[in-house]
Amino acid sequence: MLPIRQLSALLSRIFFAFILLSTSFLIITGFTKYFHKKSDSYRFRPVENNLLKQFEVDHEHNNNVESRDAIRQELHTVYSGPIQHVSTLERRHLLQTNNSSPFEPTKIANKLLSVYVHFDLKGAAPKISYFEQLFPLLHRLGANGICMEYEDMFPFDGIVNNIKHKQAYTKNDIEKINQLAKDNHLDIMPLLQTYGHLEFLLKLKEFSDLRENSKYPQVISPCINKTYSILFAMIDQYLNLHPHMRLFHIGHDEVYYFLTNPACQEFQRLTGVGTQHELFAYHLSIIANYIREKNPNLSLFVWHDVLQNLNIDILRKYKLMNVINPIVWSYREDISVEGFIVGPQANLFGQFKSLWGASAFKGATDEVATISDVTHYYENQVSWIQQLNSYIPTKWKNFNGVMLTGWSRYDHFLSLCELLPYSIPTMAFSLAAWKEPFKSLPRASLHSNSQLKEYIRKELQCSSNIHLNIQEHASKLIPKCKFPGAAIYESMISVVQLWIKVETVESFVNKFVTDLHVKYNYIHLKRGEECLDKLTPIMNLLKDFIGSFQKSMDEVFSVQVAIEWLETYFMKRYRLINQKYEFILRAVQEQRSWLPRPIPDTDKIHIIEKNKR
Repeated sequence: MLPIRQLSALLSRIFFAFILLSTSFLIITGFTKYFHKKSDSYRFRPVENNLLKQFEVDHEHNNNVESRDAIRQELHTVYSGPIQHVSTLERRHLLQTNNSSPFEPTKIANKLLSVYVHFDLKGAAPKISYFEQLFPLLHRLGANGICMEYEDMFPFDGIVNNIKHKQAYTKNDIEKINQLAKDNHLDIMPLLQTYGHLEFLLKLKEFSDLRENSKYPQVISPCINKTYSILFAMIDQYLNLHPHMRLFHIGHDEVYYFLTNPACQEFQRLTGVGTQHELFAYHLSIIANYIREKNPNLSLFVWHDVLQNLNIDILRKYKLMNVINPIVWSYREDISVEGFIVGPQANLFGQFKSLWGASAFKGATDEVATISDVTHYYENQVSWIQQLNSYIPTKWKNFNGVMLTGWSRYDHFLSLCELLPYSIPTMAFSLAAWKEPFKSLPRASLHSNSQLKEYIRKELQCSSNIHLNIQEHASKLIPKCKFPGAAIYESMISVVQLWIKVETVESFVNKFVTDLHVKYNYIHLKRGEECLDKLTPIMNLLKDFIGSFQKSMDEVFSVQVAIEWLETYFMKRYRLINQKYEFILRAVQEQRSWLPRPIPDTDKIHIIEKNKR
């Protein structure tokens, strides 16, 4: 039995320990709740639980009109506070403090405009080292910002980890892009598709249930809760890796399918959404309100082509007029024929908080174009400027900027079109079109605009003037330049000239060695030797091109980009020529006797031959 004094001391220590543990627990709990609350605005909060939750109501309640109206009111007022836009004064200050630019800020109809250059990274995304060279040139040419359309090149993780490209940028790469832009006085507008053009997500089996049309992986369905879990996760990651962005482009173009997912029947019953236009507005409002709840200072942009079909009543119902900013796009040499110019849409777009336009400097003439027509893209800029000079003082007083788009593919599944390094001259001409003194020059033909051509030649450090079209590629000497990726520009011109040489040789060879000669091993030896004399140097040139092209491409892109381009545009023709060359070489060396005619010795034509494997 313990003495009284020892027992008393033991009880005191136990009591003290209890008090200490209790106090510690309360302090830890308090701090946890505090930091949880402080970080609440940064946590992922899936809005869809409020939107499409299973309401525990009976059949009679569901059919009650007042109840349905109350549900719709709840759905449509989630996060409905007004968005705060960057003021025009702030934008002007940004432009005017861009002191190291050789140009005055872009001014059309006495209004200062932002000029951004768009990079489509779903095809031939450059290495970060290329941006290190390119961003200073963009600033020098007068660009104020860049629009980065990462698609699957973004370093997604978590529940969307599997959608990223095998050579996707890392988080450190994105931080480097942010820093490079800041160092070169370029603002960044990230672009994340959140409705159509989600092939990079929906092509995967694990996300195929989110397709609006189960057959086609282009459009995500707003009728499914999981859609918003996925989109919000992607949005959160964009916000986290671009913490200082002011402008955020959320896509919404070329949405082809509406209300075809089986889940849409229940969705319509719960929400009352009845038409495809209302569904578009509904989905856009959910995405926009989620983003602005996270960051109310962001200006949100969407493409115009589907948006223009919404009437003013739907736009006001979903409170979109002060929430999103349209970007109207046209890549024509004459944009005056566009619907948003000649129709009632022109007045509609003038009522938004802010309006931008989009021209193009590459990737907007043909799905498989490899050569840029500088004149076409320059005339596209000129047409935009002419239209804005008329519309900014009247219908589009809210017009604040233009984006020069540079598409690398028309679609995630389609082929590469014009490569970015090859299109740098086109980009330079297109940017110059918006700047003084060139936008004030008489509208003569670009071919006779010696002042502009000389400016571009000096800025791109070229030995001679840049070619303006494919005809000049074919007939003029290749300019030797020092702009970023100039070796690729020179390669693309050289291949045009190389194919001309090939065609000349083929026109001779095909007279004497036809497909029938190759198939039945029947050749004129003397003529074959003459064909070899012409084919051998051409084959050496073709092989040299493959090597030099891959070398110049690998300095800018991952090795797979050069392989993709060659397989798409070069190797098929090369293999056909090489096949004929190797046949002639073998036949000349080996053939010493020939079968009697008829050649072929058959009385049937084979329409379809089985594949030989």
